[in-house]
Amino acid sequence: MKRFIYYFSWVLVIVFICYLGSRYYLSLKAIAESTFDYKGIFIFNLIFPILMGMLLKFPGLIKDIQHQKKWTFDWVKLLAIGTPTLYIATIPIWSYSSFGQNFLWGTLFTDLREG
Repeated sequence: MKRFIYYFSWVLVIVFICYLGSRYYLSLKAIAESTFDYKGIFIFNLIFPILMGMLLKFPGLIKDIQHQKKWTFDWVKLLAIGTPTLYIATIPIWSYSSFGQNFLWGTLFTDLREG
């Protein structure tokens, strides 16, 4: 029963944070539509899923710490999956800078943004 309450409380926390995130996204969207500045939405779309993933892993991390489990890190998985994913996710943000317009597909988003 104690484990059920623990996981159920985490579900409530995650649902509440998703609710707050969606409210914040809608306010960012309203601001972006009035000012035509979409940088806030791009940054939110990049950061929020990462934070939610960290939050989803947090109960497992607590369990590993309590059981004094040895921590490992898979560098191959990070390089093979994480690096291309981060690159693709940050293309819209990089297209706002002069440095980023030289990136692959950076000009595509710049052309779409300008007209």
